[in-house]
Amino acid sequence: MASAVPYDPYDDLDNNPFAEPQEDHQPIAATADGSSSMKEEQASAEEATVSDQATSVVNSAQEELGGEENSTLSKPVTKRDGDNPILAQPLQRDILPERNDEKKKYTMLVKVSGLERFGSTTGKKGNPTIVFDCSTNLPTFRKKQYKNVKKSYEEFHQLFKYLNAAIQESFVPTLPPAYTSFGINSEEDKTKVSRNFQLWFNRVSQDPLILRNEEVAFFIESDFGTYTPINKYKSLASGLRRKTLKQLAPPYDETTELAEFRPLVKSIYVVSQNLQEKLLKVSRNRKIMVQEENAFGQDFGNLDEHNKLYKRYGKILTAVGDIDSIIATMDMATLYDGLEWVVRDSYVVKEALTNRHFIMRNLNQAQQNSKAKQEQARRFRSRRDINPMKIDEALRQLKTATKDEQVLTLKLQRITSNMLIERKQWLAWYEEWIRNSIKEFTLRKIEYERKKLTLLERVRSDIRKADENGGLSRLGRQAVSANSTDTSQTVKGDSWTGESNRKSQIPINKIAHTEFDNELFTEDDGCASQDSDTTSLNARHAASLLGMSTK
Repeated sequence: MASAVPYDPYDDLDNNPFAEPQEDHQPIAATADGSSSMKEEQASAEEATVSDQATSVVNSAQEELGGEENSTLSKPVTKRDGDNPILAQPLQRDILPERNDEKKKYTMLVKVSGLERFGSTTGKKGNPTIVFDCSTNLPTFRKKQYKNVKKSYEEFHQLFKYLNAAIQESFVPTLPPAYTSFGINSEEDKTKVSRNFQLWFNRVSQDPLILRNEEVAFFIESDFGTYTPINKYKSLASGLRRKTLKQLAPPYDETTELAEFRPLVKSIYVVSQNLQEKLLKVSRNRKIMVQEENAFGQDFGNLDEHNKLYKRYGKILTAVGDIDSIIATMDMATLYDGLEWVVRDSYVVKEALTNRHFIMRNLNQAQQNSKAKQEQARRFRSRRDINPMKIDEALRQLKTATKDEQVLTLKLQRITSNMLIERKQWLAWYEEWIRNSIKEFTLRKIEYERKKLTLLERVRSDIRKADENGGLSRLGRQAVSANSTDTSQTVKGDSWTGESNRKSQIPINKIAHTEFDNELFTEDDGCASQDSDTTSLNARHAASLLGMSTK
């Protein structure tokens, strides 16, 4: 995108539509403050009068355009990182003073201390209250310390909507989900939502453009439940007009990094949504399978009510089905919820880059309008009889068109410079977040699959004793311990995989002891001594065991 050149009426003949032919004139001397002096020339009285009128009007137009903007836009632009044009450091200081103010380092530290849910069931789920402490040295705040600040999720949403529309230069971090798939009554939900809001505050505190916005101070200093944006904002395009403009081909972009960044973000957005759909389908099918496993376990235990093996193995199958239900919940609470934040954030980044395309189109139109107004002024110059009123109108239109072009050029340069910085920050956040989500998903999966294996190993000795003739021992398993409490997961390693790495006792105890041990085996021991029947896990008790981990 070629930057706009400030209109200079005394630059040369072509750029000054009201300049007189220069064959018989002396060179024009430009002073340091942008004014110009012309030597006296021999001309007729009529031509001198017209020339003086044009000169005075052009001078006033040039002064009203503003010397600061002209000087800023006329600074040199260098190239780095290959052939991609990037703003030079001196120009970047003028365009983004928030990021180059070395004397004043403004910071805001926020510590999320709690999460509260009260009200109706809908309010508890969709509008929790976040409690946090804030410490800052920003001049927009009236104090430096704020303790036990309470804000509802709806107030956070109002702040995000304003910042996303008002700060077009930044990728404003979107809010994390108000609840997780753990269920709003679980401790895991409270811990994870609080941690996600802490990460959100950390991301916001790293953006100087957001910190310097006075609306952030209004948000923190307002009373609980009373915040609404004080300042007004207006989006570039919305509704049907925005959808129509998005159908057009994007304008030519000289900044290769941002030109390639939007397709990348859009692909992340689409792929993440597809993964969510597949995870949701797998989770639903797994829960249907759990119902069949529970029914199968109960029916298996009823095959022979006097045989301990059938009853014991039927309970194991029912417990395995309950663990599969927990696995389905964990899949949703780890990877699905992690992808949900990626989907929300990538959509905001994609729309911010779309807004940049709208500004680029507006700048192209402004440049074309400025050229048209200048051509119109040149046509007036070619005429012998010049009407002063037409000259004033032409200069007024040229001045307005040039000023609009300058404003859009400066705005586009500012947006491009800041997005080049935040592009790297957003990619770093995305990689770290998706890596942690996959790691948590994998570790939870391994943990409960090993718990399932532990339950099956508890009934291994009983199954091997089922054949009185020792049929199973002929398979080369006579060396296996007959103790039902032995598991394959020990501090010496994993006997299934041959792993010999020594582990601590804490993770081994976490895997070797499941939530169903007391129900499954304590009753069996009592049943053996009293020789009486026991029933398998009923639906109500299984629900109570899984109540803290289901949605």
